[in-house]
Amino acid sequence: MNELYQTLKKFGKVKLDEPMSKHTTFKIGGPAKYFVIVDDTDKLVELLKFLDGEGEDYILLGGGSNTLMRDEGYRGVVVKIQNSSRFNRNKIQNSLVEISAGCSTVATAQETIKAGLTGFEWGVGVPGTIGGAVRGNAGIPSGEMKDNLLKCEVYRDGEILELSNAECEFGYRDSIFKHNTDVILRVWLKLEQGTNIDLQKKAFEYIDHRNKTQPKGFTAGCVFKNVPCKTLDAKILEKIPQEYIEKGKIPAGWLVDQVGMKGAEQGKAKVSEVHGNFMMNMGGARAQDVCDLVEKVKEKVYTRYGIELYEEVQII
Repeated sequence: MNELYQTLKKFGKVKLDEPMSKHTTFKIGGPAKYFVIVDDTDKLVELLKFLDGEGEDYILLGGGSNTLMRDEGYRGVVVKIQNSSRFNRNKIQNSLVEISAGCSTVATAQETIKAGLTGFEWGVGVPGTIGGAVRGNAGIPSGEMKDNLLKCEVYRDGEILELSNAECEFGYRDSIFKHNTDVILRVWLKLEQGTNIDLQKKAFEYIDHRNKTQPKGFTAGCVFKNVPCKTLDAKILEKIPQEYIEKGKIPAGWLVDQVGMKGAEQGKAKVSEVHGNFMMNMGGARAQDVCDLVEKVKEKVYTRYGIELYEEVQII
């Protein structure tokens, strides 16, 4: 085995030429040359310092949702953050919750509900990890990460820093972390005391709504960002229902439906017939199938509405 492989083993479990299709919710993606599973924050920091020092290319992978890995794979190091400890080893003190970035968003929401805290119930239906949720400012119409995050701890160029909510520069499905190389290590959520029965009811409603409105199967989640009305001129808005204008955003799924692309297929990839903003791997889909389908949808929407859709899913 080569020297890099032997060194990487000091930080976690290492696999060579590991298919990324095994580690993403889309079940798509070619092999990673080096795949390192790290379940300890200190080891993660040591690994990142080593990779930076050696000039090795690397990417971070959490729960594998909201991610499309290319067919040719990744020729550098994929670092899989895996939380091996139970959530209750993280700290819940009064209304402040401290969580490792590798913890799942769903588990976090469930534990905050058990602790009688309100504000993060919407997280029970969001796949992936807390770190990934912060990076993409994940959320639903009634809540998103920027509403809950007090601060976070990050690795940046060999240093450990704490960033406030404002310093995260949150936007719609966006944050500073999509535009720099910071690695989120730990997150603090500021919640409020609630009534346990009411919290469980709200959580059930979120899950029930998700089950009724979103498809089941191999998908990465929403493919496109919804469209802020403030970015569009008046002539375009004349074609948009008043209810969306009043809410300030046009659902990408509505646009996909209007241009007749629900159910459209490319190879083994398909636009969901349940929700137009989801694409499905029907079994054996390639990343190129999805990318081609994405371009077809974008072209149709732009031709009819003059609106350019932007991907929410990260293509690596």
